[in-house]
Amino acid sequence: MQFALGFLAAFALLSLVAFFRIRRWRRFRHGAFAASSVGLAGRRWPFRALFTRLDTSPAQEQVLVEAAASLREELSALRTEWVSARDELAALLGEPSIEPSRVEAVLASRDGQLAAMRRRAAEAAARFHGVLDEAQRKALAAMVREGQVLAHAHGYRRC
Repeated sequence: MQFALGFLAAFALLSLVAFFRIRRWRRFRHGAFAASSVGLAGRRWPFRALFTRLDTSPAQEQVLVEAAASLREELSALRTEWVSARDELAALLGEPSIEPSRVEAVLASRDGQLAAMRRRAAEAAARFHGVLDEAQRKALAAMVREGQVLAHAHGYRRC
């Protein structure tokens, strides 16, 4: 159970990091890096160090990229909902008196989308786990355990 939670946490973090790196990269691209030329290869680049370390095949890479894309879409929808929740909370905090039940109602209204995001993350992790062979699973488990999933690609140092 702990491995599954650790794997899901690492996968979700990896997807979030990939999403923000891609977003930043697209914001500053020029010329030959236009949106029409990025395609699937452009969506793979945040994972290239992971793919190299796991020695994945193109079919395995595509499963991870598609899973990350579906998570990114779900996170985007969740983010817009939480922005509206923040606005509602700000309005509640601006009132002269506040009832805990109203705050709880605002937060509880977003629980369904959060549950859907968790479900999607679990499905994506299971799909990716299914395409890895035994050696790749062990290598990924070691990377997650050590906190080194993105270390070589992005120069992170573990303290």
